[in-house]
Amino acid sequence: MDIWEDALLERKLESDLKDLLKTIVAFANSVRPGHIATIIIGERDDGSVQGVSNPDQIQMSVRKECEKVYPPVIWRSLVYTIDRKQCVKVEVEFSGDTPHFGGPAWIRKGSESIKASDELFQQLINIRSAVPREIAKWLNKIVSIQGDVSTVPSDTQMVNDFVIPLYRHRWPDNVQAELVFVNSFWITLKTDDRKLHSEPLEKLTLSYDDENNRLKLLIKY
Repeated sequence: MDIWEDALLERKLESDLKDLLKTIVAFANSVRPGHIATIIIGERDDGSVQGVSNPDQIQMSVRKECEKVYPPVIWRSLVYTIDRKQCVKVEVEFSGDTPHFGGPAWIRKGSESIKASDELFQQLINIRSAVPREIAKWLNKIVSIQGDVSTVPSDTQMVNDFVIPLYRHRWPDNVQAELVFVNSFWITLKTDDRKLHSEPLEKLTLSYDDENNRLKLLIKY
């Protein structure tokens, strides 16, 4: 196992589980869809192994802490052996029901669990609403974009006997962009030229790009 610790991994010793609930809640509020946050009980921060004396008791303690969280978190635990010592791994997945509570709303900042600010707390709540919640599953992923031409004004003008439309959609057909931000009011997309483009939520219609197996956003004029 690599010796490292980041926002999705924390090592704990059996004697240092007093903030286990806080860590579980922080992971559940911070882990992205498709990722797994991991708590390893029985290893030191440098990766050396101390083990645990009673892995069944540790798993029972983890279960009790997880049962305090509302809405429920998606988690699992397993016992593994390394250097002839038993340790417990706890994995926490994205639930789609953030924010989770076990007291205050905790989130991850780097390798620490911190109390969510009022602004971030509100953002966590906003993401629970139906459309932002679905879009949020594609954060930091590529989505398909299509301008909804049916919403473009149909006004035209005559130029050298040709009918020329006066209005064009700002989004061309069938482009892709990275979804970098979403809340209950707007989304922000990053196109291939690295430019950021924000669109209000009320201009979006959600669909699916079956060919590329990803979310498709139809954007009104």
